[in-house]
Amino acid sequence: MEDRIQEAIEMLYEDETLALCCEDALPKIEEFFVRLNKYLPDFIDEEFFLELADTIRINLISNPNYKRRFTEEKMGVITVTYELGSTGLEVAKNVAERLGYKLVFTEVLQEVARRLGVPEWKVEDFNEFKYVPSKLSLFDLFQLDKDLIDFGAIFGTKKKEITFEEFREALVKAVTAFAVSNDVVIVGHGAACILQEYPNSFHLKVEAPFIDRVKTYAENTGKGLNEAEKELKKIDEKEVMFYKDICGEDIREINLFHMKLNTSKVPVEAATELVINGFKLLVEE
Repeated sequence: MEDRIQEAIEMLYEDETLALCCEDALPKIEEFFVRLNKYLPDFIDEEFFLELADTIRINLISNPNYKRRFTEEKMGVITVTYELGSTGLEVAKNVAERLGYKLVFTEVLQEVARRLGVPEWKVEDFNEFKYVPSKLSLFDLFQLDKDLIDFGAIFGTKKKEITFEEFREALVKAVTAFAVSNDVVIVGHGAACILQEYPNSFHLKVEAPFIDRVKTYAENTGKGLNEAEKELKKIDEKEVMFYKDICGEDIREINLFHMKLNTSKVPVEAATELVINGFKLLVEE
């Protein structure tokens, strides 16, 4: 057992309250940490495993359903990666609602900001067509300067520079922490590649033909078709670069995902049904 998970596992086994309520879950927790240890990057330290252990401990003690699902190895995590202009966010919302799962989207960058000690990412009058390009403007800064990111410029506060490595570490921790909370649908933010080997996870990619997405983008932003096409191409390029920077994966390839859907051919309700059925067949059953 590697040093970075040993203290977390020992803490759980030594917890008297946990032993009284959930002794049968302890071996499952140990197996879970061993699996996490194999795939989480080397820059994740033992302090984060202690944080995860405490989250699991609290949930096991306070939530009988969490205990049951953890013991039965039916922890549920779905990631939804989608092309802007498809109906991916709508599908994600429907899947979360149908399963009774928490939807996590803008919360990811809010948690990253908290971990980095910068002001929270605030989205007034939330609209995905405002949020996604602004989110990607942050990632675009990585391409200009891989050493330092000026979060002050992004959040409209005094200058605070964060290294790319610090941002990546905070993002991996934020996404993983949301996954450990169980029963979540995590949208975007590299979740599919960060959690690609996460136990009991299901990864969905929602796409649509580019011309259809341009029309949707133009309608939702009030831009002309030519301008919408140029902006959408830039957004797609930034997303590809971001995934490569975060975990060396190509978002355009199939290997990250269990399922891909074309929402120009599959309506939202049908897509929702397909995702839920696929998730239950591959993960829950």
